Amino acid sequence: MNYGLDFGLFSNRLSGSFEYYVQHTKDVLLSVGLPSTAGVGSYMANIGETQNKGWELNLNGTIFQNNDWTIDAGVNFYSNKNELVKLASDQKRDEGNGWFVGHSINAIYDYEYDGLWNSNDPDFKYLDILEPGGNEGMIKVKYNIERNADGSPKRAIGPDDRQIIEVDPKLQGGFNARAAWKGLDLSIIGAFKCGGKLISTLHTAGGYLNMLSGRRGNVDVDYWTENNKGAKYPKPGGVQSSDNPKYGSTLGLFDGSYCKIRTITLGYNFDSAKWFKNDVLKTCRAYFTVQNPFVISSEYHKETGLDPETNSYGDQNQAVAGYNHRILVVGTNTPQTRSFIFGLNMTF
Repeated sequence: MNYGLDFGLFSNRLSGSFEYYVQHTKDVLLSVGLPSTAGVGSYMANIGETQNKGWELNLNGTIFQNNDWTIDAGVNFYSNKNELVKLASDQKRDEGNGWFVGHSINAIYDYEYDGLWNSNDPDFKYLDILEPGGNEGMIKVKYNIERNADGSPKRAIGPDDRQIIEVDPKLQGGFNARAAWKGLDLSIIGAFKCGGKLISTLHTAGGYLNMLSGRRGNVDVDYWTENNKGAKYPKPGGVQSSDNPKYGSTLGLFDGSYCKIRTITLGYNFDSAKWFKNDVLKTCRAYFTVQNPFVISSEYHKETGLDPETNSYGDQNQAVAGYNHRILVVGTNTPQTRSFIFGLNMTF
């Protein structure tokens, strides 16, 4: 099902389109993982049913126009929600493949970061129950545990406290603006994303970049000490899982929201100038372009200085934490680069 509306207002100075769609897909063919005892890693099967539902709005308009000036702008908003409607044999979840009925097919199943354990935490007195062998400064995760009459927890934090975490953004879009005065023109193109999670395999514990074990160079992070209890990253040398901080995979999750400028271009058309007269050269335009000049807003960029746009799949490089291939991440692959381009267009 797909509905669309195109419109133009104010003598077409404002134009746009709106679209709404719902798409059902049945008998989806995907690779299904098997336990090691099966003798083979996976098999292909028609596992169930999915739904994609979303909308898109485009607006373009001329803000100002006279003999010398022209200012145009455009904006695009879109949102897509994909949902796993049904799995084979009517099961509700397949934790090994990261499939959960009623959730996005891109959801991940892991503990969720909830700060660090500090002595002023109301449950710190129960730390030996919740985290046997734990210490102040270790990662705290969200948990939902029944309690005894005296308020003490009935069990330790464990696999039942893992969360289904949606990584898809709630809203995405882009924008552009162009201003021209006589022969001079300036254009800007940007993009934004709201909500969801950004997974950084540079910060998660699956690789070798954020182990805090002191045996190699690590990502420069704000880690816990007695004099820095408000830190985000755990105490070095604290409780560990293998060589990594316990629950270290939670450190790779950032707010996925960002706003960035993709391109800025400044140009000049010489042929519009009164002094430009040439029987050989019909048109001449010089321009200067900067690609990916800066990021306006992003939690990930604020902490790392890196571009928040994804550049890898979940299992595409060494610094991974067991994410499925379909999950997009920021990893050790080549990031978005900043480029400076000067050009000259001529017609003879």
